[in-house]
Amino acid sequence: MVFLSTFGTTGVESVLKLIGLILLCIIIIAASYYTTRFVGKRQAGMTGDSNFKPLDIYRINQNKYLQLIAVGKRYFVIAVSKDNVQLIAELQEDDITYWRSEKKMSFKDIMSKVVPGKKDGSGLDPEPGEEAETAPEDNGSSNN
Repeated sequence: MVFLSTFGTTGVESVLKLIGLILLCIIIIAASYYTTRFVGKRQAGMTGDSNFKPLDIYRINQNKYLQLIAVGKRYFVIAVSKDNVQLIAELQEDDITYWRSEKKMSFKDIMSKVVPGKKDGSGLDPEPGEEAETAPEDNGSSNN
């Protein structure tokens, strides 16, 4: 009689089990990725061509918000709570200040505004007591 034993596995069997588990993990991650993309595209398709566009949201407390929304060419401020949505005001386009820049900034531009530094782009300030190296100025005279 041949007895199947799970206690004594060979090195080859262990490697095959490890490879199988790694492949299973890769399949699960890939399935999660493609499912997330599918759901995201589906939801974007539902709201992408809508006339309702949220422009700004201001949180009052945990479950109460003020929202500025555009409906077509009209603008409304609504109060949203857990069980209620209420119209606060209708605004004209002149009343709305667009503080978000439509121009996309590069990471380097954002960091140069946040981190004060040298103009050479190194981002490092000279140590206190040290003077920054500067190129000698050319006054138009030459020492020939």
